[in-house]
Amino acid sequence: MPDNQFRKIVVYGAGGFGREIAWLAQSCNECEVVAVVDDDPKYHGKEMNGIPVMSLGEAKDKFPDAWVVVAVGSPQIREKITKKVRQEGLSIGTLIHPRTEMSPWVEMGEGTVICSGCILTTNIKMGNHVQINLDCTIGHDVIMDDYATLAPGVHVSGYVYLGKRVYVGTGAVFLNGTKENPLVIGDDVIIGAGACVTKSVTSGTWGGCPQGNLVNPDPEISESSSDRFSQWQYPEIVDGQPTKYNWVVQNTEKFQLGYKTDIGAFSYINAKHGVIIGDFVQIGSHCSIYSVSTIDDKQGQVTLCKNARIGSHSVVMPGVTVGENAVVGAFSFVNKDVPKNAVVVGIPVSL
Repeated sequence: MPDNQFRKIVVYGAGGFGREIAWLAQSCNECEVVAVVDDDPKYHGKEMNGIPVMSLGEAKDKFPDAWVVVAVGSPQIREKITKKVRQEGLSIGTLIHPRTEMSPWVEMGEGTVICSGCILTTNIKMGNHVQINLDCTIGHDVIMDDYATLAPGVHVSGYVYLGKRVYVGTGAVFLNGTKENPLVIGDDVIIGAGACVTKSVTSGTWGGCPQGNLVNPDPEISESSSDRFSQWQYPEIVDGQPTKYNWVVQNTEKFQLGYKTDIGAFSYINAKHGVIIGDFVQIGSHCSIYSVSTIDDKQGQVTLCKNARIGSHSVVMPGVTVGENAVVGAFSFVNKDVPKNAVVVGIPVSL
């Protein structure tokens, strides 16, 4: 096929997910990835897997007819970038991996991205700029509003409604609602990795199985109402010995634990150079947090700010700060600071 019959694609985002989206586009017939856009000037003039990286302005000048696909997992950040792309007069692209299975009764808006291995059944409606990552399944009569985002391996049963900018972490499962009483997830809700969602959620950040409220942003709602931490007490921590919840801290004299925190079993914390865990922080099972590394001799205080959430089997390295309300996906390697409200995942992590 002649080159001029290929749809030119510009991928916005030079991180790990950007590389995955570029691969997705290359897997689609009649698509050619011509550029990667990133806001960080240090990437400009370089290549990402053989694709030139440049500014948005340069991409607009070189490829004015290209589709832009925003490769950013955070719904809020993706919404801002999409508005900026539109202001430049560029078009937003839709990408569906050829290994996606879906019925003819699936409706989708512009900017939809569906990665490899997903299955969408019947009578499903998706708004604009929805992202569905690898190996997700979506059942009948599901509605996903604008910018709703599923991390890899999420399973959504029938009659579930996901509001605007909902983010669902890796491996979460939604039990089915009914036609008369659908399971509704409100706008801007975050569902943590591995959660089992059995009831509707109006706001906040949720995790666990069944899901429980991790952060309650509405001060008018009593802490005691449906709060699984209502009886929370500071655990007894003895240096080098498992707590009753089976997590371990070494160098406890430099360890600070906030209020209503939740640390999963078999997690390890080395606080030799200081570890501060803020209020309402959740850490999944089998995580490791190091303020010192004997492999590369790095050292420095680790700070997990209020409401931060660390997915299971993740590693946080010395000197790292994870910002307030940030979410780190499961099985991640965190070797740099994570901004507040960001959603990151990967080895190493990227937005």
